Amino acid sequence: MKTLNILLLALILPVISAFPQQELIGGQSIGGNRVNLLIDVSPVVMNESVEGSPYINEKFLPATISASEGDIFYVRYNAMSDIFEVKGDNNKAYALNRYRRDIVVEMVHLKKTYQVFGYYDDKQNENFGYFLHLSNSTSKTILLKKERIIFIDEQKATSGYDTAKSARYKRLNDKFYIKLGDEKILSELPSNKKTIVKLFPEHQESILKYIKENRIKTSKEKDLIQLIGYINTLQIK
Repeated sequence: MKTLNILLLALILPVISAFPQQELIGGQSIGGNRVNLLIDVSPVVMNESVEGSPYINEKFLPATISASEGDIFYVRYNAMSDIFEVKGDNNKAYALNRYRRDIVVEMVHLKKTYQVFGYYDDKQNENFGYFLHLSNSTSKTILLKKERIIFIDEQKATSGYDTAKSARYKRLNDKFYIKLGDEKILSELPSNKKTIVKLFPEHQESILKYIKENRIKTSKEKDLIQLIGYINTLQIK
């Protein structure tokens, strides 16, 4: 696809200037600062023998990428590996570099916007990953969602009573995160209503009253979107 080559060439110019002798593969410079690279140099390789799918959307769908305004690319989100794959001229998939926080992917037909943020994983290690915007990205408080798929290895039968299970991908429940003000690291949104309210000490009474009157359930995405929308109206006064 011409647009993929345009994106690659436009975004590697600073890297090429810094490393003039570097080899290019698919338009992407090898070497240099990992944060500067846009596309990983190796095509994505997946094991097709595994049951299920690592993708939120199996097909490559049209999307815009913030670094190349006006161009349309075909992408799919691999939630298991937490990467966006971009379809190249040779029908191979190349991964966007998720260490670049300036990249925003907007799925045209799905009306979904993904962005890279720092966060703490289940082991409390700082990591980077793609999050789906659920609220206005310019608001003081932003609600985001982490779509999750894991790989479960093959399980062999250990006795005549056990049943062997093939390796598979499993879709997990989504997790909700929140970005407060200028914080660079996302926080997982608490499930407890009173704990959520404590995140906004200046408006605790108003928020708690709103939750009760509107019967907000923190397990429901629609209710959380409504709640964060209300909280942002308090913060702009």
